[in-house]
Amino acid sequence: MMKYIVSVLAVFVATVAAETHVVNLVNNCGQGTAVFEVAGGQQFTGASNTISGPVSGGLAWIKGAFGCGDADALNCGDVEFTLINPDTDPSNTQNAINYSLQQNGGQTHTFKYNMAFTANGCSLSPNNPGPCTGPTQDVCPGAFVGTDATDGTVFQCSAADVGLTITFC
Repeated sequence: MMKYIVSVLAVFVATVAAETHVVNLVNNCGQGTAVFEVAGGQQFTGASNTISGPVSGGLAWIKGAFGCGDADALNCGDVEFTLINPDTDPSNTQNAINYSLQQNGGQTHTFKYNMAFTANGCSLSPNNPGPCTGPTQDVCPGAFVGTDATDGTVFQCSAADVGLTITFC
């Protein structure tokens, strides 16, 4: 009986600890490569990417077209995100996603193509913003624009194993 209890407990612990997030990239631009980069500089391409563990400092853009840089989405707009399970880090319990057209601190992000994102597995607050179709907040909902690092909206939710679909063009 004790051996059975230990086996069940081991399976339960392994199941609870297995944090994964799926990031889907859709490139309808007809050029370049949809890519996302995480803190530390590791880049991912391809239609579907499964990440084991939290995703911190993620940003996605079209690489190799529109004059976009090869790293940090320089010269192009991007979708920035953090995907983390609520029980991973007590100081950061929110999945967070936003559009960036920011122009400060050496980071130049300029609108070059339409972008949209959908969180898979949770409802975003304050709402699902819809697509970014231009260089202002009127047509790029909640985007961080210009040089004010506080002028945008970070769309958040708290749920485990949240995924993200990002569509370009």
